[in-house]
Amino acid sequence: MPRPNGLHGGGLLPVLAQLAGMGIVAVSLWALPLGGTLSKALLVLWAVLGIVPVLGRSGLLMDALLAVLLWGALTFWVLMAGHWGNAAGRLAGNLAILPLGLALGHMRGRVVLAPVMVPLLIYVLLDSHFMLTSEGWRLNNPFLFLALFVLALAARDSGKPALSAAGVWPGCLAGIAIIGVFASQTRIAILAMAIVLVGRVRLHHARTWLWGLPLVGAGLWGVADYLPRILYTHASGRLAYWQMFWQQWQEGSASQRWLGFGVGAIEGQLQKLQSASSFGALHNDHFHMLYETGLLGAGIWGAGWGVMIWLVRSSALAVGILLAVMVTMVTDNTLSYGHYLLASGVAAGVAWSRRTAEMKALDHA
Repeated sequence: MPRPNGLHGGGLLPVLAQLAGMGIVAVSLWALPLGGTLSKALLVLWAVLGIVPVLGRSGLLMDALLAVLLWGALTFWVLMAGHWGNAAGRLAGNLAILPLGLALGHMRGRVVLAPVMVPLLIYVLLDSHFMLTSEGWRLNNPFLFLALFVLALAARDSGKPALSAAGVWPGCLAGIAIIGVFASQTRIAILAMAIVLVGRVRLHHARTWLWGLPLVGAGLWGVADYLPRILYTHASGRLAYWQMFWQQWQEGSASQRWLGFGVGAIEGQLQKLQSASSFGALHNDHFHMLYETGLLGAGIWGAGWGVMIWLVRSSALAVGILLAVMVTMVTDNTLSYGHYLLASGVAAGVAWSRRTAEMKALDHA
């Protein structure tokens, strides 16, 4: 069985597997302009191909089995609420990406980082550009940069010196990602990045105070002067649509509140509203699940998040990554960002795997 935190085994097969993984992820990135369905299907395929060979050799604890059962129950309920239609199939696929990434990262370890990081880095370097908006110039691909950021943190080997190769290249990659996220001026992405970083802060270290406070102060000064959009408090029209759907949910029948209005109901209504033609979707995945799958679906959704965080509780980095994803879902359509979900799952899984291995080593010391 592959060891959890490195390249596993010798010979040509592991190298070919990595190259094949990079190829699948690269094709999924360049398939984004064709629509998200093909892109996400490739991500799910890659994750499944990575998990299946080691599935029989990976014992599942009861809490992991509970997570699998909850994911299966939610998927079934989404398909039922959507009458097994296209919208239900898309949502079920979106719901699979993060758990599959988490399982893949935990079972395979650091070996699965490169197939995601390499094509992702090449893509953002080639595709990223500044767009002139009503609020000034903004860099695109904020969530792809955020994906690079969490992968870079997971790639950092905590057992190696900061100035070693194992510490320098992830640090450089994280630096590129931080610049990209800030240049996008996407507030929720910056907040998610900050949530992940909180778990990395060592308050008992003197350098945290000697270097950290001046850097934070300089960063806030730079944001106020050069990136004012980050400090804006407007909701980009979200509140009006949230209020509209919330009122509908409150006025709905008991069965609609408990069983939902049906998967695809929000998209169908927004497409009929001329004022929402550029809005896209609800920009709140938690409320989206409540509205379309009801209290029953939302209850399974919330329980699933609770179990995932409980599973990775030994790793502060893994918990921070999952919490950051949850926070982005408050004001964005994160469930449709397949590469960010996969990267977050893989990064959290790798961090969880590393921490589990460290704890086992301490127990046997």
